[in-house]
Amino acid sequence: MLGIYLQRSAVLLTLTGVFLTFIYVFSKPFLLFLGESPEIASAASLFVYGLIPQIFAYAMNFPIQKFLQAQSIVAPSAYIATATLFVHLLLSWLAVYKLGMGLLGASLVLSLSWWVIVVAQFVYIVTSDRCRETWRGFSVQAFSGLPSFFKLSAASAVMLCLETWYFQILVLLAGLLENPELALDSLSIW
Repeated sequence: MLGIYLQRSAVLLTLTGVFLTFIYVFSKPFLLFLGESPEIASAASLFVYGLIPQIFAYAMNFPIQKFLQAQSIVAPSAYIATATLFVHLLLSWLAVYKLGMGLLGASLVLSLSWWVIVVAQFVYIVTSDRCRETWRGFSVQAFSGLPSFFKLSAASAVMLCLETWYFQILVLLAGLLENPELALDSLSIW
C-alpha cells in the first residue's frame, strides 16, 4: 500500500498544483492589489512564472521523499540532491550570466533542478531492489478513496502551509516598507 499512498499523494498534490498555477499566473495583479510597488510586482511575477513547473515537481517530490523515508531510505535522496546542487549552480550561472536570462532564467533553472531530483529519485524507486516490495508499478487503486485520503492529509497540509507562509508574509510586509528594494534585498541576504 505504500506505493499506492505515494500515487494518491501525487494525484492530490498535482490537482492542488493546478489551482496554485492560477495564483502564480495572476501574481502581478494580486501583488499590486496588496500594495506592492509596480517594480517589485513585475520582478516577482517574472520570477514566479518560471516557478510554475516547480509546483508540479513539488507535487511529486514530497510523496517520493516520504515514500523513501518510510522505508529508512535516505542516502539516495541526499546523493541526488548533492549532485543536483552542482548541476544547478552551473546552469544558474549559464542562464543568468552567460545567456542573460535574469530572474526568469534563475527560476526556470530552479524548476529544472527540482525536476531532475524527482526523476532521479523515481528512477531509483523503480530500479532499486530495496523498493521492490513497496513499488509494484502504477495502479488504478491510486484513484480510489481520494476524498478520505484528502481529509486525512488536509490537517498536515495546513500546518505545512502555515510554516511556509510566515516567511512569505514577512517578505510581503518588507515590500511595503518605505524603501522596498533595500528591505527585500536585506531580507534575502538574511
